[in-house]
Amino acid sequence: MALDAPNDRPRLMIRLGHPSRLTPETREVTLLVLGHMVVFFLSLAHDEIVAELVSDGWMIASLAERFEILIGLVLFVCWSALLLRLVTVMQRAKSAVVLDLQDTE
Repeated sequence: MALDAPNDRPRLMIRLGHPSRLTPETREVTLLVLGHMVVFFLSLAHDEIVAELVSDGWMIASLAERFEILIGLVLFVCWSALLLRLVTVMQRAKSAVVLDLQDTE
């Protein structure tokens, strides 16, 4: 499609914003994006978290490396689950737009 060609397709109605004024899908996308950010920042700091646990005496120093790997694995699984849910929500929203487009024809 050329850049100057008219685009008659309706836009997806998913956007970030204030939760009380948004559709349920948009609230879900907002929460999923926030979840991605939390997991991302935890993955940046998980080695420092383990180091603090060892220095405070909550964990044995010889198990620190294994625990760090375990935290990384759990964060990876959380990231994957959030991503799969985000893809599902976006596909559902896209199919709703396609159904609306077919109803108008």
